[in-house]
Amino acid sequence: MVIDPSLTQAQWHEYIRQVSSIVTFKTLAPAEPLGRMNFTLGIDYSVTPIDQRDPAWINTFTHPDAGCPLGDQIKVPALRARLGVSKRVDVGAYWNTAPRANYGALGGEVKYTFLEEAARVPAAAVSMSVTTLTGVPDYNINVYGLGLAASKRVGRLTPYLGVREGLAIGTETTTKVALETERLGLTQGFVGATWSIWKLGLAAEYDLSVVNTFAFVIGLRPHADRH
Repeated sequence: MVIDPSLTQAQWHEYIRQVSSIVTFKTLAPAEPLGRMNFTLGIDYSVTPIDQRDPAWINTFTHPDAGCPLGDQIKVPALRARLGVSKRVDVGAYWNTAPRANYGALGGEVKYTFLEEAARVPAAAVSMSVTTLTGVPDYNINVYGLGLAASKRVGRLTPYLGVREGLAIGTETTTKVALETERLGLTQGFVGATWSIWKLGLAAEYDLSVVNTFAFVIGLRPHADRH
């Protein structure tokens, strides 16, 4: 990621809209809590289709050409962890870096389950998150999120869905351009499911926003399943 001097304010605005949708914290977990001192560790992978001909992307990356195309997808692997700090509160974190590139992201989340799952009642939770883009000298991007989710276990499968509202702040830090800081609202809907067997957990999530992201994670669940 690097700013080209031809980047305009309108392109910068559009870029912040799209990239913040990609890097915002994705829970990849149901609304139900882990339980005190239970934790998960995992590796996830996300894929986001983009328009590589859009100047908003061309002028914020090393200029793509036939020998070095930007590509029509942003693919990023990540490390992810989640810990139950109380009966109803989980904290989560993730870190990623794009292979053979200069950018990555670091994020954290606090989730509170205000409605516990019962026979006819789904679990429901609210969450707060923050994510920051890392490794890019030409600009800073931070995304703050507030989410609401519900889930209901069906055997070992737990479908979930929710909505996330966010604030993205993008600031350029180079003398190549003189662009104003962008502060943008971001709305995302998401749907996903988790599946557990023995000490392994799988999750897949699809986020709908300015650009849509599919992410999945495979992780270790050392604690016994509570259900």
